[in-house]
This record gives sequence, structure tokens and C-alpha cells, in this order.
Amino acid sequence: MHDENAFGLLVSYYDVENDEYALEREDFVARFTEFKNLMLDCVESFPLGESLRAVDLGHAVYVEMADGDQEEDPIVWLKMVRARLTGRELRSVGVLSYGSRWLDDDDELPEAIDMNKAEWVSVSRPSEPLRRALYAETASRQDEDDAPDGWGPGLYVDTEAVEALGRALKNAPTPLAVAGATFFRVAR
Repeated sequence: MHDENAFGLLVSYYDVENDEYALEREDFVARFTEFKNLMLDCVESFPLGESLRAVDLGHAVYVEMADGDQEEDPIVWLKMVRARLTGRELRSVGVLSYGSRWLDDDDELPEAIDMNKAEWVSVSRPSEPLRRALYAETASRQDEDDAPDGWGPGLYVDTEAVEALGRALKNAPTPLAVAGATFFRVAR
């Protein structure tokens, strides 16, 4: 096994819980299927680079790639994906994260293991970009009673990713801290 630096891109269906409870079954199924299909199309039609790993998390899609493998600007890609979702009236959270990930030398994840009454599925080896993306996605959640200070829908970029891309932000946005990671909102 070896470790390398990687970018993580997460796009979540922000209103999944509200839609699940507010819509009729058929309407909700159509809605989350539309989200999934649009995300599949974006990953396939607008590839970020070589050797991507995309994971469907149900409420979100997570894409990870090694630093240096990017052929497209990941911030621009996230903006494009979110614009397509907005065009379908699907509010979203986009997160660009960065950090170290562990890979098997043959870059294969083990196949699902049948455990009699359970199935064990490996989604990832230890991945800092995945953990950081999930921190931001969780911090984005708003609820009047339990999380009134949630960040809300938007595009959030990890300060580590900004540095790795060698970019400087045009203005000095307010840093948003969660679980030891710091993000900037770069779009609503």
C-alpha cells in the first residue's frame, strides 16, 4: 500500500430529506433518479482527468483523483455540475477537498464479502479528502431547531485544495471551520 495526495469532489442532493417526506413515492423516486442520472452523465461526459473513482452515496456522489491527474479545473467542474442541477431545480452542496489517501498498489478495492446475513462493501481505503468532504457536507445542513447555523446549499472549497491548486481567492471570504478543516464558500 502507498499514500498519495488527492482531490475529493462531493456533490450532494441538498433537499433529499425534505423531498423524501414531502413528495409522493413515485415523485421522490423520479427526483433522486434524476439527480443520480445527471451526476452519472457529468462524470462520464465531462471527465476531470485520469483514474477517477466515483462513488454513489445515495444522497451524494463523491469523486476522487490523484493530485496531478486533473485535466479540468475541479472548481469549474463543480460549478458546472451545480449549474446543471440548479437548472433542474435540484439544490446542491458542492465540496472540493484535499489530503492524503491510501491505495493498494494494484489500485483495486476488495470485492463485496458475503457475510451470510450481511454484505461487507469497501467504498474507500483511508481517505482524508473523503472525510473532509463529508465534514463540509454535514456542516452545510440547516434545520431551524437543530442546526440553524448550517452553511446551506453552496460550493465550498477546502483551504488545502486552494493551496494545492496554487490559486488565490479574489476576495477574503469568511473561513468556515468544521472538525479541524477550513473551507471557503465560493458560490451560493
